[in-house]
Amino acid sequence: MTRTAARLTSTLFGAATLIASAAIVAGPASADTAPECPDGVLVVVDFTDLGGEVETGCAEGDPESGRAALEAAGFTPEDSSPGLICTIDGQPDPCPTEFDGNYWAYWQVVDGEWEASMIGADEADPAPGGIEGWRYNDGSVPPPLPAAGGEASDDTATSDPATDDTTSDDAATSDSDDSGGISPALWIVIGVVVVAIVVGAVVRVTGARAERAAGPEQKGGDAATKE
Repeated sequence: MTRTAARLTSTLFGAATLIASAAIVAGPASADTAPECPDGVLVVVDFTDLGGEVETGCAEGDPESGRAALEAAGFTPEDSSPGLICTIDGQPDPCPTEFDGNYWAYWQVVDGEWEASMIGADEADPAPGGIEGWRYNDGSVPPPLPAAGGEASDDTATSDPATDDTTSDDAATSDSDDSGGISPALWIVIGVVVVAIVVGAVVRVTGARAERAAGPEQKGGDAATKE
């Protein structure tokens, strides 16, 4: 392989590494990858009513307030007036100028169940090991409750014994499908590596042709030198 080919191949593999690294860097986790937070406050923010997803983050240590826990978990709240959170991570966009019945409802887990906070996030003092929740709606439905291991599960749905078996089968099928999938980050790496291999092959073939073409000229030059 020529020096040019080697440099190009090395550059492409370096790019693949950078892309893979960028693909796995994340802020707050989605609900199915919720972090465990044994020494801090787990914060759940439900964007589903705004067309988003349920996201979670861990506020390490002992945050001084509910707002501090929200920010430490990786979310950015903004107020419409002092003490009244209007948007989280820019949602809703724009911040409503008139109250339409929906707001960022603030919840806390007490004895394993969500309870609407009776005080504002600036006055609340969440304890390490606790769980805080936010959901943009009319305040009647809380966000999903994180299950053991930090994963969020929607416990607001009622159980129907007649459909429990069907639900369990569907869940098992879904889990099986998920476990056999390939992550988007891996597909990105595979694609870049394939491109690197193809480009490397093209460069090698081009270099070989150039060397063969230069061969007769080099031999002619050597013969002229000998004469």
